[in-house]
Amino acid sequence: MFKVIIIEDEAQSAEVLKNMLREINATIEVVAICKTLPDGVISIKKHKPTLVFLDIELPQYSGLHILDFFDPQEVNFKIIFVTAYNKYAIEAFQISAVDYMLKPLEYEKLANAIHKVIKLEANAAQSASLAVLKNNLQDTAMKKIALPVQSGFEIVPVEDIYFIKAEGSYSKVEIKNVGSLTISKNLKYFEDTLQQFSCFFRVHRSYLVNIHFAKRIYKSDGIIILENDTEIPIISEKIEEVVNSINRR
Repeated sequence: MFKVIIIEDEAQSAEVLKNMLREINATIEVVAICKTLPDGVISIKKHKPTLVFLDIELPQYSGLHILDFFDPQEVNFKIIFVTAYNKYAIEAFQISAVDYMLKPLEYEKLANAIHKVIKLEANAAQSASLAVLKNNLQDTAMKKIALPVQSGFEIVPVEDIYFIKAEGSYSKVEIKNVGSLTISKNLKYFEDTLQQFSCFFRVHRSYLVNIHFAKRIYKSDGIIILENDTEIPIISEKIEEVVNSINRR
């Protein structure tokens, strides 16, 4: 029997997935459906499934944090990430030979994913893939970002971004050793795309700042100065949060 656990906070989505799995392979047994990551971790340790379908957008904890709850020797299951968004570190999932699927799920793609996992399960050498995934998520996930420019894409290291400034439906991205690029994406797009990086703060309605480059904060004036001497306004409510984050690094 092929044991599966579904970690999904939307009951209807979980039920649709369960029914599709039953149609794809009669040997699949969904042993648990969990709405939160902590409940999913408990079920995984109890049932020891072959495969876990894991939503990324979950209450309290992101699905991307699942491997933080396990010791390396406990990670003997495969993961297929399920998400309504393609903004996450999809490249890391692919490099690590772990599938991802976008909602709404498509039957043929789901069947292909199941077939792939079954093949991987037959190959013991693939058991190290989740350890690679954890390393990717912690150390290399999305270290570069592709910025759409007129001629194509400018690919830059995320850590080299000083700040991003809202300019209507566009954004100005200031990059170390590159300069300024005007990108046809609004600031909310970048805030969502870079949310997994704790160094980026929305310090003002018009600015997203990489605090790795913070050099000085003038509390009374509401200004943060970066290493390239750019002065950026910071709202008073954000000052303490930014300072605490800097002190934790």
